[in-house]
Amino acid sequence: MKSKNLFTHVFTLILIFLFISVASVSCQITRYGEKDISETGEAGDMNEIDNQLQEQAGEKSEDETEEITTVNLWISDLIPEYISAEVRNELSKVFDEIIIADEKENSDVWVEIDISSKESEIRWVLVPVVSFFRSFDDISYENIKEFWAGNKEVLNYISVDDSEPELIVTEEVFKVLEKIFGQKENENIKIVSTEELSLNIEKNNSFSIIPFDNIEKKYKVLNLDEMSVFDKDLDINNYPLALNISLGSNNPDFESKIAESFSGVTITNRDMEKLASVIMTGVTAIVRQVARRIESDGVLSPGEKIAEVLRDADITHISNELPFVEGCTGTKPQGLIFCSSPEYIELLRYVGTDVIELTGNHMNDYGHEWMNYTLDMYDEECWHYFGGGRNLEGSYEPATFEIGSNKIAFLGANTFGPASNWATEDTPGSARINVWGEVEKEEDMRKFEAIIEELKKEGYIVIFTFQYEETYSYTPTEVQIADFRRIIDAGADIVSGSQSHYPMGVEFRGDGFINYGLGNLFFGQQLAILGNNPGIIAKHIFYKGKHINTILITTMLNDFSQPRLTTSEERIELLKSIFAGSIR
Repeated sequence: MKSKNLFTHVFTLILIFLFISVASVSCQITRYGEKDISETGEAGDMNEIDNQLQEQAGEKSEDETEEITTVNLWISDLIPEYISAEVRNELSKVFDEIIIADEKENSDVWVEIDISSKESEIRWVLVPVVSFFRSFDDISYENIKEFWAGNKEVLNYISVDDSEPELIVTEEVFKVLEKIFGQKENENIKIVSTEELSLNIEKNNSFSIIPFDNIEKKYKVLNLDEMSVFDKDLDINNYPLALNISLGSNNPDFESKIAESFSGVTITNRDMEKLASVIMTGVTAIVRQVARRIESDGVLSPGEKIAEVLRDADITHISNELPFVEGCTGTKPQGLIFCSSPEYIELLRYVGTDVIELTGNHMNDYGHEWMNYTLDMYDEECWHYFGGGRNLEGSYEPATFEIGSNKIAFLGANTFGPASNWATEDTPGSARINVWGEVEKEEDMRKFEAIIEELKKEGYIVIFTFQYEETYSYTPTEVQIADFRRIIDAGADIVSGSQSHYPMGVEFRGDGFINYGLGNLFFGQQLAILGNNPGIIAKHIFYKGKHINTILITTMLNDFSQPRLTTSEERIELLKSIFAGSIR
């Protein structure tokens, strides 16, 4: 009985073993092919599978044996580090390993400044600068070259105290200029540290040459051979201090890899896609003399000599202080009750208006109906507005823009009143800072400080405008200084006075810039002590989300009704007056 059972168990185990072996073979065949050849009987399928596996193995072998490309790279020590880093980053996309060579002769690929080249996608731009508080605007490349070669008199106009002019540069820039001009022959060329540069530029007899990305708002950037480096239409190939950087190789294979890597790539410290400009203007009130010129010479006539200047910015600001009123007789206003004919909006279109300031103290001269009517007109034009609105809440709303990498916000307030001009919970008017009550003023100032804080958190550059009490001096009052500074200290980047009927001084405070008053744009008020009614158009330059420079464009008002650019002599005298009224 036991022997029979034992035989049964052994026989069962043998059958199980055979079954597992067959199943295993069947599974292997199915796994490698899409069909089980034990079912189809197609032996050719197995051959195809073998061929595929051999091809895959061959491909893998080729990948595994692919040659690693190593390049010996030499970069001239004249190349700025951030440009060098970008170049290495691009090359790393086509070379497996980059070894930095000590000498150009030991390299496969080299990077250097090429003063003979006219075009390159890698470019380092230098700019000539002086102190902001200088009254000249231009310099020539040939004069810089002559000065370097030893001619001390060729740039005498730079000095205002009869001392010899000096060129102040960092060692980095000096070495580059030495490559361009050769060995210096002028003892008035001095090398200073980056930290010392700003202090030296403030001297009355010095100028400097700096990289574009080192421009500061305290500098005046000079036009070079009548070319502005801020001009977006500038052909940079014609700018004498735009230095081309070339990549070279004596290996044809490497040259093709370099061409592949840098196809469509631009490396520069002057990226125009990251630059924005804003034009800020003073008082516009299309009434009295301006209205009379329109009626006699056409609606565009007041702007004919200045429109091109005003349109030359990404954002053009107009502080229009009056409502548009149907049937308005602006040529003969009733005392100081002002309005403009709706047809006059064509003048604002003509000069390229983008944003309207509403802080003016005449916005409700004809009642709430006509201010709302005026806002409707602006809405139809798709113009942003700020510093006022259809109610109190709306008056606090900033006007915001995004130009490239620059987020810009406009905010403004009326401090002078009258109270009937201020917006309320349900009526239109200007935004309020009530300076006539100490408690009210503090509440209103804190309101705007909180708004500025939020805008800064959101990454905005903040431009704040005041409709302040009018004074008749180039120098601001102590109270005005305190209020304007408080807004700068709250985080605003620029504070601009829209109230003044002629230009006032400026101030640099911390990282902020203050224009205490711009003067008139389209308005005919004039004081005898000021002559032909001067004004300022401030052109603010922004780069990579930062305010880097301001250009003061000086104007005069023909016949109290038509602004024009100043002559050279007028500009020098006007800038002297503005700088004398400035806080330094």
